[in-house]
Amino acid sequence: MDKSNIIQRVKRIFIRQNVTEAAILITLLAAISRVIGFFREMMIAAFFGAKKFTDSFVVAQAIPGILAGLVAGALSSVFVPLYAEWREKKGKEEAERFASILVSDLFILLLGVTVFSYVISPLIIEILAPGFSGETRKLALDFTYIMLPGIIFWGTYGIITGLYNSHKSFVIPNLAGVLGSIVFILAIFFLHNTFGAYILPWGYLANVVIQYLLLLPALRRIGVKITWEINFRYEGLKKALVLITPIFLGQSIGLLNMAVDRIFGSFLPEGSISALNYASRVYQLPINLFVNALATAIYTDLAFQAQSENLDQFKLSLNKSLRAALFFLIPASFGLIFLAKPIVRLAFERGAFDALATKRTSESLIFYSLGLVFMSINMIITRGFFALHDTKTPVKNSIIALLFNIVLNTIFIKPLAHMGLALATSLASLISSVLLIRSLRSKISGVFSKDLLVNVFKFTLGGLFIGIVALLSFNFLYGHIFSHGQLGLAISLLVSVGIAVVIYLLLGLRWGIEESKRIFNIIKKNLELIVHLVK
Repeated sequence: MDKSNIIQRVKRIFIRQNVTEAAILITLLAAISRVIGFFREMMIAAFFGAKKFTDSFVVAQAIPGILAGLVAGALSSVFVPLYAEWREKKGKEEAERFASILVSDLFILLLGVTVFSYVISPLIIEILAPGFSGETRKLALDFTYIMLPGIIFWGTYGIITGLYNSHKSFVIPNLAGVLGSIVFILAIFFLHNTFGAYILPWGYLANVVIQYLLLLPALRRIGVKITWEINFRYEGLKKALVLITPIFLGQSIGLLNMAVDRIFGSFLPEGSISALNYASRVYQLPINLFVNALATAIYTDLAFQAQSENLDQFKLSLNKSLRAALFFLIPASFGLIFLAKPIVRLAFERGAFDALATKRTSESLIFYSLGLVFMSINMIITRGFFALHDTKTPVKNSIIALLFNIVLNTIFIKPLAHMGLALATSLASLISSVLLIRSLRSKISGVFSKDLLVNVFKFTLGGLFIGIVALLSFNFLYGHIFSHGQLGLAISLLVSVGIAVVIYLLLGLRWGIEESKRIFNIIKKNLELIVHLVK
């Protein structure tokens, strides 16, 4: 292969990918992003611990997160299938005009929302954290004021990334996320002494601005031109509003779930909200690594397949997505449950993050991990509903799950404190999964194959077995073979998890699981390539 062909191939990989390439590249970039994101959380934990500073930051993030997330989450969900429809029926030029109008109109609306948010922020803090008082409340309000401009950027971010995804260009948005996180980390490391805890909201804002500035100019590289055009009467906008309303409500419910946990958490001892937040960063790691990558890569295909009268290909894609996600997530859940404390110790216990913070965070992680599989199922099935232009069903199910979450929080907070809030979240996710599965079955006959259920049983059996193996291996290695320091902890964890992963893949190979076969084939091909290059 000559130099020009190599350059063209690299350009194609960065600008446009097929589903397989996309899933691999998104997973790799997500892995890098999560490692960097984890390093950021480790730095926050080391410099600020699990105290009032981090409690205030977690609550303050909720305000721009809720306001922007409502819009961005809903729009990004409807934009891909709508853009696909516009491009198929009206052509590329009109589809780009549709995107331009959406971005322009939304920018104006979010500017107004941001200004109004400065007025009502004290009230929102009072609602989100009624248990806060004194300096903690002041910090939360100050942090909020700094981060509010992020509403404009996060709010339109969903449309921009939707454009990349519609053109099967998944690398650039993920790369922008990585660079944004690096900026956040550098800000914390070099400026924490100058700004103190205030570097957290400033770093947050710098992160989103950097991502936005990287994404907009790069749109031209995928052949998309966005112009400034305000038109609140455009027919595409009207159709988007019709579809977005139930999704908007659904996103509101999801964010209300988060707000409910913050409200209950504000009445717990100082550091409890931070412990829940650190635990959520850990359990969301496998979701972000595998499920997000998979759902992002497959969503465009589902949207196009849903346009066909024959939904066989849609069913096949949905089943493959669920099977692939559960292949990773079921054993990951067992691993997080059995190894929660050493994982948290390795990730966070240093500097201001003490043994009490480790105890609270690891306890929260165990109960969050119980719902990890159900959260993943919900994400993929919800994408299926959105691809079918059914946005009402997920909303109805989300409302029921929210009500259960409130009731369960009320029941569990007194006897279990922070653990009760994590358990309530997991149980609410289970209820949501049951409702979504039942709804999709009634909508599409035979949507879930028997083969999927058989594989789930195998994943569960294998996951439980390797979880026990990982725990026994760790207990033997840590202290007996390796020292009790951080290095010994890291080696013990890596070796025990490595042993468990190898056993799981071998079990999958023996049981004829497709994902295990593919992984071994990839390993084999790469080894052959390395041998060939060495020779």
